[in-house]
Amino acid sequence: MKPCEVKLYALSTCSHCRNTKQLLEQCRVEYDCVDIDTLAPEERRPYLEEIRKVNPECTFPTLVAGDKVIIGFKKEAIKEALGIPNVEQLYEFLKKTQEPQGYSFNKDTSRVFDLLEGLLTNKSRYGYMCCPCRLAAPDPDWDRDIICPCVHRGPDVAEYGSCYCNLYVSREWNDEEIPHVYVPERRSLEKRFRL
Repeated sequence: MKPCEVKLYALSTCSHCRNTKQLLEQCRVEYDCVDIDTLAPEERRPYLEEIRKVNPECTFPTLVAGDKVIIGFKKEAIKEALGIPNVEQLYEFLKKTQEPQGYSFNKDTSRVFDLLEGLLTNKSRYGYMCCPCRLAAPDPDWDRDIICPCVHRGPDVAEYGSCYCNLYVSREWNDEEIPHVYVPERRSLEKRFRL
């Protein structure tokens, strides 16, 4: 988004405001922020009037993204307002496209959603969804082998029943018919240690 399209009215001492700032930075969203509590009393009035136009309760954080207003730290609402896919959407898309190829998600849905959140974070940071358990260059050509689903997934699942990060697994792995062992890194040292 362009500068000034997103405006955050916050308090420097508010944990919900800090979480909102962190999310915007993590998603590489350009935004303007005013920490109201750091202003002198006479400087606050115009900002409080701005806030009251969109949030009559005048509570914090108040995020204005285009014509959308999000009050409080509501992660999914913020992502939706900014057009950032959420974990549930990614889950449904990957499930629909990967299961026909014989790859299931780990039955531990908490772990799956943590990994998918990592993929979305990497998408925001680098512009592509590289494996959340590997260090990106970041260079999409250099990292092509670790863009999820990575090229190592097939051999990993065939040999160990799970990919490196345990996102994609075989039915046997999920049913605990095969041991859950640490999956060694297949990526070359040259790829892992690019400076």
